Amino acid sequence: MPVTTAGKTYLLSVDYGRSVKNGMRAGRYDWANPDINSRNFPTNKRKGMVGVAVELIHLHLNRVISTEEALHELDRMGYHPVELHELLAFGEKYPEVQIEFPVVALGSVWRDRYGNRVAPCLLGLGSERGLDLLWTEYGWDKFFRFAAVRK
Repeated sequence: MPVTTAGKTYLLSVDYGRSVKNGMRAGRYDWANPDINSRNFPTNKRKGMVGVAVELIHLHLNRVISTEEALHELDRMGYHPVELHELLAFGEKYPEVQIEFPVVALGSVWRDRYGNRVAPCLLGLGSERGLDLLWTEYGWDKFFRFAAVRK
């Protein structure tokens, strides 16, 4: 599987104690999915303020890949996908990136009220920025970048 990274490391300070609502407010999104909240995406793994180095992994293919393939490839490369708090910190500090391409956080997958598995994604539409949930069952095309951190 041909793989390229974005070639850049994005340094962040992530406040794992900050509510999802406050993280979304700080990101100043033009729109956001109301199902992205602290109840659906709790932070259990870390606490406090932590420095994180995020890379955007581009699995450059000429076909749609499944979520399982993407996770397997990230693992093979020595990465794990970011969670929602890290994605929110990324969107706040680097708002221009999501205008170029969508950025996905496969480390925070949630099952919605219809039973669909969804992942948070930073999206751009023209000059507008949004935070939405995308179905993981459909797969990912060449436009998506996977936000990840080295293990």
